[in-house]
Amino acid sequence: MNAAASSAASMAREFAAGYLGAMGRADLARMVLDGEGDDFAEVQAASSLLDRQAERLARYEQALALYADADFWDDALPGGALAAHDGGEMARNVLSGKPAFFHRD
Repeated sequence: MNAAASSAASMAREFAAGYLGAMGRADLARMVLDGEGDDFAEVQAASSLLDRQAERLARYEQALALYADADFWDDALPGGALAAHDGGEMARNVLSGKPAFFHRD
């Protein structure tokens, strides 16, 4: 398991353990924190939510990196700056849950 996956698993366990503890199930919370409850529905739900959030954040980071690239704004490119052609399309795509380069064709 890589560091990011390990961190996500740890976060899912912490969230689920907090929930279980709040429900008065300290025994189950301890199992989850010890890594013995990854098959629990609470851990699976937290993991799924974290996966979706990570995918969303990755799309945002990709679009920001593209917008931050100086070449994106370079007017000296043939046809002008890519930014002039984009007109915010990448941002709209990402905000609507699509990849930065989402084309309808």
